[in-house]
Amino acid sequence: MKKYIAVVGIFLIFSCNIFAEETVGCPHDVGKGKLKIRGKVSYFDATKCYSDEVWKAFKQNSPYSKDYDKMVDLPSGWHMKKTKIAIGLEYGIIDRLSVGVFLPYVVKDLKRQVWSKKAKKTVWKEVKDEGLEDFWVSIKYLLYSKSPGLFNFDWKDGLFLAFSYKPSIASDEEIKNGIGSGTDDFKIVILSHPHFTEKFFLCSDIWYQYRGKVKEIDGFSKSGWDLGDKFGYRIFLGYDFGKFAVIGGPQGWVSGSNKDKNGKKIQDSNMYSHGIVLKFRWQPFGEEEAGSVDLSIRVPYANKTKFSSDLMFGICGRIKF
Repeated sequence: MKKYIAVVGIFLIFSCNIFAEETVGCPHDVGKGKLKIRGKVSYFDATKCYSDEVWKAFKQNSPYSKDYDKMVDLPSGWHMKKTKIAIGLEYGIIDRLSVGVFLPYVVKDLKRQVWSKKAKKTVWKEVKDEGLEDFWVSIKYLLYSKSPGLFNFDWKDGLFLAFSYKPSIASDEEIKNGIGSGTDDFKIVILSHPHFTEKFFLCSDIWYQYRGKVKEIDGFSKSGWDLGDKFGYRIFLGYDFGKFAVIGGPQGWVSGSNKDKNGKKIQDSNMYSHGIVLKFRWQPFGEEEAGSVDLSIRVPYANKTKFSSDLMFGICGRIKF
């Protein structure tokens, strides 16, 4: 009981910090009848935006042409801050098979300029809203577990296949304000966690996310849009020092172009983000799943997103009962 209280206490202390992780969880088997809880808070404070966002706001008065197509500093007075508080629950139905739910709650604070078609000029727009950003339900299966296994590595933690589904539950107003996508999405994830030696390991995943059509919302410019599908990856190498571990490597995603309700491709709507992540893990009981806390930093090296930050710092915690 003391170890549970200690880890939960540590997590609550650090819960005001930043972290982001995949919706299906880590490549570990929860075990029959076991419950795993993970929680995190991510905070995003944009320092840059895609040049098209500036051009769309200022038109001919924009300092960047429509074809400039680069990340630029935020114009004076603009800000975009987003806090996401998320809890993930995973329960082992049987050994090797678990089900989970991922619940993200979002607080958004946006101030920027936009072009008003009615007024035919640039006007200020402010959004302050919060709500449940949809949710994900998932099922994860341990496909392969053998020690020694492939390439003579220890595959006890193995190779996993996960499926996840996200229904659109956010209100119309929240979707207009960027909380929830307004789409029903489906995700396939392959996760692996082989050990090369007793201490040296790989923790990786690749995923594909089908993004559906945005539901019809009165007065919403993206109603009926077909959002481009996304592909993502994480390739982390780690070394276990007992009560501490160091993990890091490349992580990122790319998305296809969006299409409007008439099937016309939206120019420059394909996006991507690639970065290097470094994490320091404290596992006071000697094992990640027994209770652990991660400190992380993500350094992006290639971005094409509406808004981006120079660095992202984070903390997350997990524990299994």
